[in-house]
Amino acid sequence: MRVLLISDLHGNPWALRAVAADCGTFDYVLCGGDVVNYGPDPGACITWLRGHNAITVCGNHDYAVAHNQHPHANPAKAQLALAMRDWTLGQLSIEDIHWLKRLPLRLTWDCGGTTFDVVHASRMDPLYDYRLTPDLSINKLTEYLGNGPLADVLMVGHTHLPYVRPYINRQLVNPGSVGQPLDGDPRASYAVWKDGTISLRRVEYPVQDVVAALDKIKAPLVRKADLKRVLETGKLF
Repeated sequence: MRVLLISDLHGNPWALRAVAADCGTFDYVLCGGDVVNYGPDPGACITWLRGHNAITVCGNHDYAVAHNQHPHANPAKAQLALAMRDWTLGQLSIEDIHWLKRLPLRLTWDCGGTTFDVVHASRMDPLYDYRLTPDLSINKLTEYLGNGPLADVLMVGHTHLPYVRPYINRQLVNPGSVGQPLDGDPRASYAVWKDGTISLRRVEYPVQDVVAALDKIKAPLVRKADLKRVLETGKLF
């Protein structure tokens, strides 16, 4: 059994298609949210997920677009996130918006006896918690995971920082960002779960095609140069 683990697509279907091609065959797709915002083609990402019956949770940008709320993004991207939220909303169909509104904040899924707990940010704060980073101490990790039973695999996204780490005979995984990596590597990031083993993967995609698409959009207050730099370097401006 092979499960494609993805998160933080951010309206970048170019990266998503590259991930799917690089992964090859898969039986299921788990998506950790932030399907939309920032990228130039949010509708295509939704269409791909729906076409593959992806099991998806809601991210802070999905919630912001669907409910006209503040995304509470990283402070460095706050103005950009708000401007692109309004532009993104105008690109989506009514069906797309309804799909975003129906996304759960958290879900538990069983795959042949292995349970997956999927949430965008953390169990304590499913939308906005940035604290589950790769270098988090075991004591802080225990605190931030919160109370209640844990699944065999806890999958998160939100930070755009990929990692896999064991936790009390379980696995915590962040597949990183498909559409907007922020760990210094601009290649699309994802993970594959296969029969109990999780592997992190990276794949190049046509970044300049995304940059060209950004050049064509008309969105007030958008600092396109900042968006381009993030895509090209994998780093925050």
